[in-house]
Amino acid sequence: MTSRKRNEFLDHELSDEEDVGYNSEDQEESRGARSIKRRRVDQGSDDDSQADFDEEDEEALDKTTKKTGVIYISRIPPFMKPATLKHYLTPYGEIGRVFLTPEDPVAQKQRVRNGGNKKKSFTDGWVEFINKKDAKAAAETLNGNIIGGKKGNFYHDDMWNMKYLTGFKWSHLTEQIANENAERAARLRAEVARTRRENKSFVEDVERSKMLEGMRAKKAAQADRAGAAPAKPVGRVRELTRDFKQNEVKSKRIKDSSKSEQSEDVQRVLSKIF
Repeated sequence: MTSRKRNEFLDHELSDEEDVGYNSEDQEESRGARSIKRRRVDQGSDDDSQADFDEEDEEALDKTTKKTGVIYISRIPPFMKPATLKHYLTPYGEIGRVFLTPEDPVAQKQRVRNGGNKKKSFTDGWVEFINKKDAKAAAETLNGNIIGGKKGNFYHDDMWNMKYLTGFKWSHLTEQIANENAERAARLRAEVARTRRENKSFVEDVERSKMLEGMRAKKAAQADRAGAAPAKPVGRVRELTRDFKQNEVKSKRIKDSSKSEQSEDVQRVLSKIF
């Protein structure tokens, strides 16, 4: 029995090493999935009529959303888990949701390859407080100060670097993440299309060169069988023979003799007239 529990614990630790960011909202949804299914089975078709919020519920939700505040932490201490981050921030107010950005998978693999720590690390993150006043006070109090705690604490000398985001709500963060994912998918599609075009062009060039080589080899074989000289290579550009007309060049002696003969003929004609 103990070995089974130990294996489950190891599996949980391994799944924690995936290259995905931590989102407390996803964790809550996965925990409540089973209870939601049971509720649907018990209530049956009545859930469809109760699925939509009433106007009063929407107004209450808007009020609670307006009261929330979000702080941005530009640097998460190395290997700090979301639960540890919540532990340090909970004394300053009730915390709602947390989102942490994981480090680059390439950097993590390189660190592990060089014998570094295998734990998962995060670069930056956003923390939602239920009350914006608590979020603002926490950011003003902790920013620029060390984490502190017990002297032997691993994060004792790390420094907080956080800022309260005025007018920023959790919905803005989800929209930003969705837009970034859409842009990343569009860039990936464009890269795949460009690679396909390049591969297609390369294959066409290879096939064309093979065809021309085959034509040259075929003509050379025909010329050998006929006993004639091998034919000229076949290609896209054919050699053209051009003929240019050139005027005949006359020497000075020939020009002078022709002029004297012409002058004698003119004098003879003029003497007959007069």
